[in-house]
Amino acid sequence: MKKTLLILSVSTGLLLASCGNPKTTTTEEAGETAEATVESVTYNVNLDESTVNWSSAKVLDGSYTGTVTVTAGSLSTKDGAIEAGSFTLDMTSISEANPASEEMTAKLMGHLKSGDFFMVDSFPTASFEITSGGTDMVKGNLTIKGISKEIEIPVTTEMTDAGMTASSKFAINRNDWGVVWGNNNTDETWAFLKDNFIKDEIEFDVTLVASK
Repeated sequence: MKKTLLILSVSTGLLLASCGNPKTTTTEEAGETAEATVESVTYNVNLDESTVNWSSAKVLDGSYTGTVTVTAGSLSTKDGAIEAGSFTLDMTSISEANPASEEMTAKLMGHLKSGDFFMVDSFPTASFEITSGGTDMVKGNLTIKGISKEIEIPVTTEMTDAGMTASSKFAINRNDWGVVWGNNNTDETWAFLKDNFIKDEIEFDVTLVASK
């Protein structure tokens, strides 16, 4: 009876929370990486100035935000449009912004870096490689935990005397990349909760600052 009530409670919270969820990207099979042409201009990503912020939330209450470090990247443009490019993330650097306490943050980071989520010991990096460029939307292969899926994301670019800045905000469904909490617990109630206690969406806010 207690298990039934718990499942009903979480189900109700899931239904209410889904009304305000952002639209997530749809996935396709990984595509062929785009190549820069000789007419394009290539910019190298400034690792100190570029940022990737992430956010996720529980179904009923509570949310988390944090950062991941950019370790490499480049962008190629032609006639004002992004033609090719990629960036790489150090998943071992994943951290929480505005932590409530050191103890709670250590516990959260332990979960995120373990097999419960991103399994960083086996998959220390994630990446995005453009497959089809554009002026306001680009397609690319997002690779997490060794799984590559092609997604389409919005992009805003700003050209400066020093180079360019490219920004994008998008959300993914973590299940498409095998980021599923509690895989090792086979209890019936836990089997339900592991897929519904945490929202499916992970939101990303990416800013890449690049120069020639």
